[in-house]
Amino acid sequence: MDPVAADQPTTSVTPSRSPMQKVFYGPNGLRAGWRFLLFVLLFSIWNLATRQVATRLPALQRIVEDAMHGIVTPEFELTFETVGIIGLFLATFIMARIERRSFWSYGLSLSGAFGKRFWQGVLWGLALVSLEILGIFALHGFSFGGLALSGLALVKYGIVWAFGFLLVGILEEFTFRGYAQLTLADGIGFWPAAFFLSAVFGAFHLGNTGESWVGALSVMLFGLFACFTLRRTGSLWFAIGLHAAGDYAETFIYSVPDSGATAPGHLLNSSFHGPRWLTGGTIGPEGSVLDFAAFLLSFVIFACLFPASKTERPVPKDAALQPPRPIS
Repeated sequence: MDPVAADQPTTSVTPSRSPMQKVFYGPNGLRAGWRFLLFVLLFSIWNLATRQVATRLPALQRIVEDAMHGIVTPEFELTFETVGIIGLFLATFIMARIERRSFWSYGLSLSGAFGKRFWQGVLWGLALVSLEILGIFALHGFSFGGLALSGLALVKYGIVWAFGFLLVGILEEFTFRGYAQLTLADGIGFWPAAFFLSAVFGAFHLGNTGESWVGALSVMLFGLFACFTLRRTGSLWFAIGLHAAGDYAETFIYSVPDSGATAPGHLLNSSFHGPRWLTGGTIGPEGSVLDFAAFLLSFVIFACLFPASKTERPVPKDAALQPPRPIS
């Protein structure tokens, strides 16, 4: 052996990655954009498969046709929201296994389930919609009418719609503010991801009968506020409570259109009358100028109640325990 060579220190050389590998992989494995697209692909396959099944079952065809005409029934909510949640959780579970993270680390912590943050969100959602409706009423754009339900029917629909909109809150919040938000934030930053996903969230509502770009913009603003609550609390449970209670208040309690959709089994024989800018017209309160004012005020109040220095987290509490694992 050459004595000079023997005295040289040994070093490990990390093989350089090819340009193609650099496109797909970063320091922590598969890049955030590809993980996001994989999640979207998994969830889309589930939705396409369930849609194919629905078109072949007469009982489901009827409630789907009602929804396409702007009438959302309890059967639709309970069936399709549940199926959607199953697919969403399955796609998230697969991605969690790939990334070596807990399923519950994407903002939907099990320890916080239906806890303080959830009920704070419920109260906030009820108060927000009530403030808008009372504002429209004060400006002579809304009439409460009489009760449309009584007795057992009132109890039945009150419970069924509460559960149905809880499912809506879980599905839509976890879809747009759960895995997708956390993963895109890992790649492009929290607020760029929030703006993108909130815009997509609003755009999806344009498919609703009676919806318009004004309502879609309002939905986008709601999405940004939900992201703000996630940012400040580190949990999706506030946003889920807010979303579920807001939809419940609009659809059941005040019995007005919600994102252009109406529902049977509502509490009041209420009605809108007056200019569209005030009432929202076929869109519902989301199309009212008061909705935009209420959400802008909500940002200010929430920022004061949940100061960034004490509660803000760039990601949910347990989300960054381990870096994503490279897919091999």
